[in-house]
Amino acid sequence: MTFQEAVNRLLNKKICMKCHARNPPNATRCRRCGSHDLRPKAKERRGGK
Repeated sequence: MTFQEAVNRLLNKKICMKCHARNPPNATRCRRCGSHDLRPKAKERRGGK
């Protein structure tokens, strides 16, 4: 497995804003709660320092 494959596997996801479940990148609704309120997983860390 290359580094790029590993990064894609970890970061190429969608996160449900309602229940915070991880979903596949092509999902249109959450697998856990059924919500349509999904966002792409953050690629960089948030916060200062």
